[in-house]
Amino acid sequence: MARQNSPDFQQLLDGYITEDLSDLETDEYTTEDESSERGESSDEQADDPCIAQQRKRTRGGEAVMGGPGGAAPTRVRGAAAGRNSSVKWDWSSTPFIPKQLSFDSSSSGISDACSVTDSSNELDFLREFFSDELLDMIVIETNRYAQQYLRGNAMTPRCRLANWTDTTRDEMYLFFCIMLLMSHNKKNRINDYWSKDEVYEQKIFGKLMSRDRFLQLLRVLHFTDNTIRVENDKLQKIRPVMEKLRNSFKTMFKPFQDLCVDESLMKWRGRLSFRQFLPLKRHRFGVKMFVLCDCDSGYISDFIVYTGKDTAIVEDLQLGVSGSVVKTLLTPHLQKAHIVYVDNWYTSPNLLHYLLNENTGACGTVRANRKNMPKLPVVKRGDQIVQHSNNIMCIKWCDKRVVHMLSSVHKGDMCDSNSRDRQRQVVRKPLAVLEYNKKMRLVDKSDMLLSSVECLRKSIKWYVKFFFHMLDMSVLNSYYLFQVKTGSTKPLLDFSKTVVHQMIEKYYHGRHHTNGQIGVHILRLVERHFVEPLPDKTRRRCHVCSHTTSGPQKTQRTTYKCRQCDVPLCVYPCFEAYHTQKNY
Repeated sequence: MARQNSPDFQQLLDGYITEDLSDLETDEYTTEDESSERGESSDEQADDPCIAQQRKRTRGGEAVMGGPGGAAPTRVRGAAAGRNSSVKWDWSSTPFIPKQLSFDSSSSGISDACSVTDSSNELDFLREFFSDELLDMIVIETNRYAQQYLRGNAMTPRCRLANWTDTTRDEMYLFFCIMLLMSHNKKNRINDYWSKDEVYEQKIFGKLMSRDRFLQLLRVLHFTDNTIRVENDKLQKIRPVMEKLRNSFKTMFKPFQDLCVDESLMKWRGRLSFRQFLPLKRHRFGVKMFVLCDCDSGYISDFIVYTGKDTAIVEDLQLGVSGSVVKTLLTPHLQKAHIVYVDNWYTSPNLLHYLLNENTGACGTVRANRKNMPKLPVVKRGDQIVQHSNNIMCIKWCDKRVVHMLSSVHKGDMCDSNSRDRQRQVVRKPLAVLEYNKKMRLVDKSDMLLSSVECLRKSIKWYVKFFFHMLDMSVLNSYYLFQVKTGSTKPLLDFSKTVVHQMIEKYYHGRHHTNGQIGVHILRLVERHFVEPLPDKTRRRCHVCSHTTSGPQKTQRTTYKCRQCDVPLCVYPCFEAYHTQKNY
C-alpha cells in the first residue's frame, strides 16, 4: 500500500519539485480514465519508501543505484549529473519556432539481426525471440532443478515427480504451445483441460501431452542455477531469460521516429518485496514495468522492472528518479533525432533540455509546480497561453480543466479536433495535445491486446508468472514484426492460433501410448493412420475430393474412412494425400 510522505521528503525525492504535492492539480489530458490513471499511479512511485533508502545512500554529489544482474552500483558523478544546473530559464511570450530534428528513417524497421525472410511463417517470427538457444538454456536449468529437487526431497511412489525423466527442447516447445493454446480455451482449473466429461472434453490436450507430464514440467520449470547466489538481485530467478529477451527486443527492430514511455503492470497479489499497489490500474496489485514502445508499430523496444532501490537505472540527480528512467530507456536511441512522449510523472524542463542537447525531442504533460516551470496567469476555457525558453515551449490550456504541457518539437498552434461541443462546434486544441493523445496510447493498447491472448495462470512462484508474461510480450512483438514484414492485417488472435498450429506440426512427434479415437485435423501429418470401412456400408463424401486445392473439386462418395481422424477418404489416392501433404 502506498504511504504518504512529508513534503520535505517528497522534495528530496524528486530533486526538482518546489511545492508540496498535496496541492497538486492533475494536469494530464487524455480520456478521463487514462489521465487519472497516469497521474495518480505516478504519485504512487514517488511515494515508494524504498526510494527514501536510496536517497539516504546519496553521498558527496554521487547517486548510487544498483546495476543489472546484481552488479556493483552505478555511480553518476555530481558534475555530470548537474550539467543543467547552470541553465537559466527566462520564459518569453514571443512566437515559438521549435528546433528542427532530421530523422533518418531508412534504418527503421526490422533490423539485419533478424533472420526472417519473405517465406518465413508466423512461428519463425516468434522463434526470433524464443530461439533454440533460449529453449536449451531453459531445458538445462529445468532438468538441473528437477534433479536437485529429487535429491533433496523424499519421493513417495504416488508422488508425481517420482517418475521424472529429463525434458528436451522439442517437448519444451510443445509445453509452451499448450500454454498458448490454453489462452484460446479458458477454463477455471488446469485439470479441466484433460477432463473426460463430454461437456468439457478437448482431446487435443491429451493428445499433445499427458496431464501428469504437463504438471511435472510446470512444477519444475526453472531459469537459473540455484547454487549460484547473486547478492541484492531481486530478479535473480528470472534474470538470465529476461536479459536475453530484452536484448532480442532491442536488436530485432529499429524504432521509427516517435517513441513513448509509460508504465505497465503484471497482476500479482502474492507476497513480493517489490509488489506495487496502483489503485487506478486495472489489476491494482502487481509487478510494475517501465516500457518503451515504438509509436508507429506498437513494438515493445525495451522494459525495466521496478524493484525499488535496486531498480536497474543510472540515476541522474538533476533529472530525478523519473527522468533517469527515461534517460536509461533512451540511451541506445539518443543522437538519432527521435521524439519521445511521456506523461506528467516524467516530464520536467530539465529532462526536455537534456534530451534536446542529445538531439532528441520530447513532449508531455507536466505538473505545474515542477522546478523551472513558468508562472502563468489564469486562462479561460478554450484559450491557451504559450511561453518558451531554451527551445522548449510551455502551454497552459483550459478545456474541462487546466492542462500544462512541455514540448520541444511542436509549435503553439491551435488545430481542429475530431470532437464537438454541445453546440456542435468543432473543439480546437493545441497541436501538442492532439499529438500527445495519439502517441501515448500505445502501452495501454499493448496491455489490452495482451489481455486477449495472455497465457498467465495463477502461480505461487512470481517468476514463473512473469516468464509467461514475457512469453505473451514475445508473441505480441513477433506479431508486430509479422505486420511490418508482410503488411498483413491479420488480428493478433488469429496470428496466435496460427503459431499454435505450426508449433504442433513442427514439434509434435506423437504419443503412441494414448488410447481412444482422436479426430484432430492438425495432427494428420504426424500420426499413424489406418483405413477402416464405414459402418453399415454407408457412403460419405470424400474430404479430399471436396476440398482439394490442387485440382477441380468434385463430389466423390466413399465407403472408407481414416480410423484415427474419423474423416471419410477414398482409399487411393486421397488417403495418402491427406496424411502426407499439407496442401492436398
